[in-house]
Amino acid sequence: MAPSDTSTGVTEPLATVARKLESASTALANEFVRQYVSAAESGTVDRQAPVEAFDMAVSVIGVCSSGLAGDGPVGELPSGRGARVALQGRSVVEAVEWLRLLERVVTDHVLAHAEIAMADVRAVLGRLAELFDVLCTRELESFTSTYNELAGWQTRVSTDLLSCLIAGPAVDASTVNDQARMLNINPHQPFRAVAAYHDPAPTAQQWARVRRRVLEALWRHDPRREILLRERRGVLLALVPLDRTGPGLVPLLTEMLDGEPGRSLFVSAGEPGRSLSAAGHSCRQALSALEISIYRDQRGQVTQCTDVILEVLLAHNRWVSNRLIETRIGPLVEKPHLLDTLRVYIACDMALQRTAEELLVHPNTVAYRLRQIATLTGRDMRRITDIVDLNVALMAYDAIQMRRDREEARTDLRARLFA
Repeated sequence: MAPSDTSTGVTEPLATVARKLESASTALANEFVRQYVSAAESGTVDRQAPVEAFDMAVSVIGVCSSGLAGDGPVGELPSGRGARVALQGRSVVEAVEWLRLLERVVTDHVLAHAEIAMADVRAVLGRLAELFDVLCTRELESFTSTYNELAGWQTRVSTDLLSCLIAGPAVDASTVNDQARMLNINPHQPFRAVAAYHDPAPTAQQWARVRRRVLEALWRHDPRREILLRERRGVLLALVPLDRTGPGLVPLLTEMLDGEPGRSLFVSAGEPGRSLSAAGHSCRQALSALEISIYRDQRGQVTQCTDVILEVLLAHNRWVSNRLIETRIGPLVEKPHLLDTLRVYIACDMALQRTAEELLVHPNTVAYRLRQIATLTGRDMRRITDIVDLNVALMAYDAIQMRRDREEARTDLRARLFA
């Protein structure tokens, strides 16, 4: 991209201003350095070495002089400031802020020392604005290109690291620590896994909106953003450092779910790991708890692994689950209305009237079904120990159903994340 051609009538004034800029380049660069360092000391711009700032200013003033004199298209900047800003993880504003400051210095000089007609001054200022717009665009392109490359690299490293942690076998702590340091993450702090699932399947726009809300909650907990993240549309897994002051992780997620995301989002959390290399179990726990939350339709709340610890254990031990089902509720498996009645009866604290209201049937119907359950299972429906035993068997039944769904690729969240 090059600035637009200037009419022949103002060519000589442009050339005159170009020569004056060239001769005043040292003074202008010194003024720029003074303002730039002053801004850095006030905290609005990061400090940069005055010598480097001076060299940048001289280069840009030379480019402006050539552009005003009509010596071809705008030259390249040697500084690569935009790329450096991206590599240092700083704001995109810093990639162009210095150019805008230098533009003000140059413009003030032209206005103060111009010995040309006002119409020619306007033409010169317009041409300078075009030149600086071109330079800013190039710095932004440099920033964007480097930022995208860096983001892609960080995503690959983060994915590899999470894949390694979630795989199951013991991981080499030194390898994990080296990869974490590459991402500028302290691996020796405790981490906790958080998982989220959107149902129904979201559009790209819906997921972007929900994802932003989840990340905002995580970033409020971790302003340093030392979070490892893996996502696919509709499902997300994050490892979040816990050694932070301020609001707790679970309260922040609960607050987020009180709004619109709570109508479609399932969220779970694993137990903390003492370090990053020991946080793999937290990832597996969070995904297991999330599968249980989805199966139970517990959307809009944070399901912690400790809340469903028995179901998690049963989900990972099929033999135990099958034996519990066979020896306790085997005769009920082919009678879903009795299973539903038993489940609601337990959820209603064994209150007959409340159970009937939940099932929308007469209390006598509930009483009849409970007698059937007692006859088929040999359990007393009024004894707490028997009810607890039957409840554990129902958990085992749910665990088997969840495992079957996962094997049929309906809720295999790990496969969806790392496919």
